[in-house]
This record gives sequence, structure tokens and C-alpha cells, in this order.
Amino acid sequence: MRHKSLCLLVALSLLSGVWPSGREVAATASSPYAFDGKMSQETLNRYLSRSVQIMDMFWFNLDNGKKQEWLRFIQNTGAKLIGRAAMIWTNFQDDETMFTNAGQMAEAVHAQDPEVILQAAIFETTAQAVNQIPIPAWVFEEFGLQPSARNFNYDSMLFRDGRYVNTWGAGQSIPDITSLETQMFFYYRAKRFIDLGYESIHFGQVKLMGEADPFYLNWNRLLNRVREYGEAHARRHNVLLDAHVNEVYDNASPLWHTAKGQFRSEAPGDTSSYYNGDASRLNREDGVQSADGHYIVYKLEGATGFEVISANWAGAGDHPDGFDLYSSPDGQNWTPVSKAIQEIHRTEHTWPNYKTTNGSALPAGTNFVKISWKVMPYIWMIQLLDVKINAAGATLHDTLEQPNPAVKKLAFDFVGYPARMKGIPNFPQETKLDANYLDSLYGKTIGGLNPQGWVTPHSPYLIELDNYGGSNGSPGTDSPYWPWGYDEIAWFAHQNDDYRRSWLKYAYDWFRTNDSYGHLQMPAYRTLGNAPVNGSDVYNAITTSAVYPSAVSDEEAIKAIWSSARNNGAIEDDVRDLTKIYRLSSQLIKDGSSSGSYGGDSTRLTRTANASEYVIYKAPYVTDRTRLTGFVVDTWFSSNEPIKDFKFYTSPDDLTYTLYTPMKKTVSGDKNKVTYVGSRLPGDTRYVKIAFNDGMAGAANPQIGNVLTFYASAVSSNGEIDDFESYGGSDLALQAAYTVNPNTDPVTISLDTTHKYGGDYSLKYDYNVGVVTYGGMALDLGDWIGLNTILFVSGSSPTALIVISPFKFKPPAEIIGINCWIYRMRRQG
Repeated sequence: MRHKSLCLLVALSLLSGVWPSGREVAATASSPYAFDGKMSQETLNRYLSRSVQIMDMFWFNLDNGKKQEWLRFIQNTGAKLIGRAAMIWTNFQDDETMFTNAGQMAEAVHAQDPEVILQAAIFETTAQAVNQIPIPAWVFEEFGLQPSARNFNYDSMLFRDGRYVNTWGAGQSIPDITSLETQMFFYYRAKRFIDLGYESIHFGQVKLMGEADPFYLNWNRLLNRVREYGEAHARRHNVLLDAHVNEVYDNASPLWHTAKGQFRSEAPGDTSSYYNGDASRLNREDGVQSADGHYIVYKLEGATGFEVISANWAGAGDHPDGFDLYSSPDGQNWTPVSKAIQEIHRTEHTWPNYKTTNGSALPAGTNFVKISWKVMPYIWMIQLLDVKINAAGATLHDTLEQPNPAVKKLAFDFVGYPARMKGIPNFPQETKLDANYLDSLYGKTIGGLNPQGWVTPHSPYLIELDNYGGSNGSPGTDSPYWPWGYDEIAWFAHQNDDYRRSWLKYAYDWFRTNDSYGHLQMPAYRTLGNAPVNGSDVYNAITTSAVYPSAVSDEEAIKAIWSSARNNGAIEDDVRDLTKIYRLSSQLIKDGSSSGSYGGDSTRLTRTANASEYVIYKAPYVTDRTRLTGFVVDTWFSSNEPIKDFKFYTSPDDLTYTLYTPMKKTVSGDKNKVTYVGSRLPGDTRYVKIAFNDGMAGAANPQIGNVLTFYASAVSSNGEIDDFESYGGSDLALQAAYTVNPNTDPVTISLDTTHKYGGDYSLKYDYNVGVVTYGGMALDLGDWIGLNTILFVSGSSPTALIVISPFKFKPPAEIIGINCWIYRMRRQG
């Protein structure tokens, strides 16, 4: 008896045409990271997708060994945006040291790779140490002030009502952005960073510093100053700005020179009865009142007078005088102005309208007028309806109508935000990302006109593993904002090597699947606060070396995640953790007991209640059309109870699931091992659900063991049927797809990695030519109406195959007994 092996290296195609020659087309193009001036949305996304955080990288300039290691890390991983590379928290006494080393570190990074964007940070902090920092003349000039020889003033940056004083410790507070001193200090820092080569600035908790900033007016004035400087002086005439906030539009009234206090635009209401027909009105937001706590400043050179219309609630008696009025030549030094008040509208209702004008001519040289709300019995009882500021030959008229452009201007280029990972009940220390957990940002960023010049329905954003203390004092107990008792980076650092790396891969894939506007900023170096790991108070991802003997060596994992992903392959899940499971129901736990009865499987999934619990696996995001092609699932059943099978479902969208029947193989033992094999799943399959059968006697039977899923790029538009790459190297999956004809001589099919063409696998066809003189196998290829032959291409020569039936074929007689390798197979009508 003759034994022969036929290796079929196949790309099966439905279409005829010219075979590709295999020649690679050379192409040249500018770098995808290139920009000078405004940046396209695609370029910004590329940078965000290669972002890594190396906190305080400037300090490494003081140690050449560490400096060289981080330069190597950046080059090795291919990082393009380095987050928090230069910053000060409250230690402003180190300011000059920071700026000097930040500049030298930037020079070294850009000498190695000029495309890298370095990010600096200006946080929600000020401290008494700022009193030692001189204010350059150019800061005064930027704000239209006369230069003077003085230092920054800590007290002048604080909220006047005392909020957030000493938040970060004695003499370390949160600054108020409505303070001109704060704006000058932030501009000073931003300009210095830009001059050193930093092209991105993170502004921390903008909302916290802007609690007294109406419609983020003062923030936007500052940000626009920084942008204008960056457009003229930054390395590539652009500076990217972001913050921990997702609600900021550049949408305040352009007529306001500055303002303070939170306001709201009132709904029109019954305008004829209450407001003399005026539908646009401004009121103070609910909150605390204070003297000069809510005001608007208008600028008009040579102002001579004003007219202010208001509606003042009279339910507790008339209050015609709702404002204090001031004039100023420079916007800094204010003089109270006498005023005349006239009632101009009253009905039976309780909102009489008043006109307030200057009681005498404004002082000569008045260029600014301030309207400041008085402290009243109720904060909401004075509504501003209309303002006119008059000057010789000019009038500034503010109707208080809220700007409402068709497309609002975004204040920030992107958003930087914490991950808000969610602890998974029953699985200690494990977390998942959840679009609806707490104040997570996923799928929720605002849209509008990006500062880079393009309109987007959602702002792009970076998710970081944030630090805010280390531990809340209850490690091991999950609570909101404190995954398993830690802040985000401390939780991550306390995980074992395998879980950390697998979690990063999971999170990166989760973003690409769930929100294309979001990107994971890889952690590389960050403080752990009061939660050190093995004596280290920082997480350090760099590869262990003589310079960093205690680093955790996550560097190569980051590099691998960013590397080009395979278009097909297999993913094995030993269920030691949940990073490879897309979603699971709530009554599942891990069981590692009695592994000897489970074939040595020491980690399995089982239920806490006898219900139809489930797990869902997803195709990895290689492209938006990557599909699942098959699976091999090992399960374990008690030998004392009849087997009631798991149910399997496939879905293209995680919304609609269709029952799927896999092949099943059972091996009896102390525990019956049942292996379910799915192959050639429906072409649009991206999700597979595995559901427990609730008809078993107890919750602990059955259990899920090892799971293999196979994926490939979506079905080719040129009709390709099979290239043997979609079985993940699993012979079981291959054999589940192809049916060997039992009525022929013996045939065995398997995957072969030795003989291949343009991929990793071919089909190895082993047959013994005996009594029947041929061996055959069957494959369902769909509707073959009008098609009666298949072409094999061996090298460049086509060879016809006889079609025995619509779904069966055999090698033609002329190649029986000949060792050959078939490169292509194609239908021919």
C-alpha cells in the first residue's frame, strides 16, 4: 500500500482573474506624525494612540544612566507623546531646576526623534514658594499691564471666600482662575514650557479652579493666549492643550472683558408679564453669595456712562438697588460710581423692572465698567436684562443673549481623564472598564469645532491610570474611585506581571472596540503615593537593568501592544483572570479545587447559583472588521449526572445572538471532559456567548476550563473561502470544518507549518491509496449553481479538479501519488 502526503496551500476564491505576482509596490509618503501648524484629526489620533506617561521625566536629566535608559525606552517602544514629562506639583522652590532640566531633556529626546511631542503640566496648585518667583516684564505686557519689579503673589491667587485654602497642605492651595495673578502665573509657566520645546500642556482639574469662572470665560481667555503664543513660537507652531474636564466650550460672551461667579441664562418664561418682553436674561447660579463674588467687567475706552436694566424680585419687598457699579482706567483699580435708579415696568406680578444709570459723569479716563451683584436675601432675585456702556461716538450693547452658534468651539484639543476601572465582584483585585460606571468618560465626550480646525461629534481623549494618594486605607476592599482600595496606578502596580500586561492589552483592545475617540495612555513611570510595591514608591515599567534593578519590565508588553497586530490567530484563555473575556454575568466565580479530577486544570469558571450564567468572547480589534472564526472550549461535567450541554451563540454586534451548534467530543473520567469545537462560524461573527444550562442539579456542575478562540480579518471581498489561517493552528477546528469521506481510503487532514505560501499554515492531506484508490473530504462552500470545476494552481500552472458533488472534491487522477504543493484554488464556471 502506498502512503502519500498532499499539502494543499490554498487561498480559495470565488472569482476568476489574474493571480497577484507577489511583487511589493514601493511607496513613499511623509511621516504620519508630520505637522507644522494645525494638526489633522488623524494625526492627533496617531499621537494619542502612542502616548505614554513618564511623570517627572525632567529629573532623569540629572542622572545620565537613567536619562539614557528613558531615551532607549522611548525609541524602543515607539512612543510619540510623552505625558507629564515636565511639571511641578507644589514644590515651586524647585522651579528653575525643573525648567533647566526639562529643557535639556527635551533637547535629547528631539535629537533622537524630532517627531515626539513632550507634554508639560500646570496643575490645580499654588504654594507660598511662588512668592520667590520674579515676574518677567513680558508677563505684564501680555496682560496689558505696566511692568513692575515684583514676584508672584500666592495670596492673590486664592479664592477670596477661603475655599480650597491649604487643600494640599499648609501654604499649598487650589488657585482661582478668575484671579489675574493666577492667569499671569499660568501664562508664565506655559510660555516657558513652549520655549523649551514642549508642544502639549495638561491643565489638571480646570473645573475645580474654575468654580467661580462664568462659562469658563477666564479659562478660555488664558488658553487662547497660550495658543496664540504657541502658533508663533512653538517648535511646530502648535501646542496641544488638555485637562481633566469634559464640558468646556469657548462660548462665553465676547463682550465681557472678564467676569466672576457662576451664572445661568434664564429660560424666556412669561416675558410680557415679568420682563417687559425681554427673553434673554442672566441670573446667578444657586450657591453662596459674597461681596463682589459675582460681577461682569466691560471694556470700552473713554466710557462716559452706562444703562443697566434688571428685573428684581419683590416677593419679600422691593429691592430696586441690586448692583454696585465701578469704573476703572486699567481694570485693576476701581472707583465706586454713583447711580440713579428708575422703575420702568411693573405688573401685578412680583418682578418689577428697573433702569440703573450713572448718577454723575464717569471719571475721565474710564476704560472699564464693573457691574457687581449685591448680597441679597436670595441669590436668584436679581436678573440682569440689558447693559449699555456709552462713550463718545461708541456704544457697547450687551443683550445678555447666550451665544448659540450652530457648532460650538471646543476649548481643549483633547480630554485627559482617569480610567475609572470597576472592580469585579467575586474576582478579587480584577477590574473591567465600563462605559456607565461612575463619571467615566467613555462615549460621552462633547463635540464641536476642535481648536485644530475640524468639527467632530466627540472630542478625542486620553485615559490615564491616575494617582490620587495611593491607598484609601482599605486595600482589598473595592469601592467607587478606589479599585480594591487603591488609586488607579497603585492598583495596577500591585498586580502580578502577567495580569498587568494582560490588562493593558485588554484595555487597549476595549477602547478600540467601544470608542474610537478614546485612547489608553500607557503607564511608564508614576508615583504610588502611600502604597509602595516592594519598597518602591513609583511604578516603573522600564525593562530591568543595572540602572533600574527593581523596575517591573512592562516595556516589551507596551511595545508589543503597539506593534502591528496579526490579521489572524488564536487567543488562549486559561481563565486565570478575566482579561480575555469581554463580558460575563454576575453569578460566576473561579474554582481551583481538586484539579486532579479536572485533568490538572487548576482554574475554572463555575456558578454561584443554578442559573443560565454566561461569558462572552469577542474578536480582537485588529481592524473594525475582524471576526471570530472558531473556538475550542473545554468543559467539565460531573460523571454522576447526565450531561446537559452548554449553549453557544454567535453575534455580529453584541445585540442579536443566534444559536450555534458546535461539534462535541467527550472524554470520560472522574469528571467528564466535553470539548466543544466551533469552526467556520458565520462570516459576520464578532462575539460568541457560552451559556450554562440551568437544568443541572447544582451550581458547581458543569465548569468551563480552557478556551481557545480563533480570529481572522473579515471575509475577503474577492470571494476568498479559506486560507487555513483562521483555525489558529488547531487541528480540531480544521477537522470540525472539513468532513472526511468515510467511504474512501483513509484520509487524515491537519495543519502544516512547514509548507506554506504567504501565511503560517497549509492543509496537510495524508491518505493511503488502497482498495478504493482515492481519498476524499467535503467542505460546504455554498451555492455552486453553474459551477462545475475548481482550478488548482501549482506554481503558475492551473490544474482542473473534478467536482463530485456541489460540496465534495478529490484530486484529479494526474496528481494522485505525486508530492506537490497547491498555491491557489479557485472556482471556475
